[in-house]
Amino acid sequence: MGAMEPRLVATILEVTDLDRSAALYERAFGLVVDRRDHEGGEHAIGDPWSSGAHVVTSWTNGAPLHFALYQCRHAPTRGTQVAFMVDDLAAAHRRALASGACVIHGPRTEPWGWSARYRDPDGNVVELTQHHPGVDEADVAARRAARSQRE
Repeated sequence: MGAMEPRLVATILEVTDLDRSAALYERAFGLVVDRRDHEGGEHAIGDPWSSGAHVVTSWTNGAPLHFALYQCRHAPTRGTQVAFMVDDLAAAHRRALASGACVIHGPRTEPWGWSARYRDPDGNVVELTQHHPGVDEADVAARRAARSQRE
């Protein structure tokens, strides 16, 4: 059996106002989140991402991915970009606008499909993407990496 290639399994952002951020991610970006507040036990001592007030969602179809927003204890996460796949970008953009999302750019064509970007209250970038049919995922990842290096 070969070695498993490392891959992303969790993204956690610390936010200044958990209620405000949770509402934006739910209403504007369509995430379904669970609100939690718990102690993480001995393993969580000094670990701000294992206990305390937070909202969380996990995807388990395909490879699992965990996304959480935690009430920050020190400094909020700033300048990070997260992206979410949607079935209908036009409808998702209308929902984001109606929910007061701060638009960086509206829907536009990208090599991997259609994309719109927004800024959350802490300055993170949230991208909503609708892929073109037949897009090669490896090619998409390579193009995004190249673009990120240019920006």
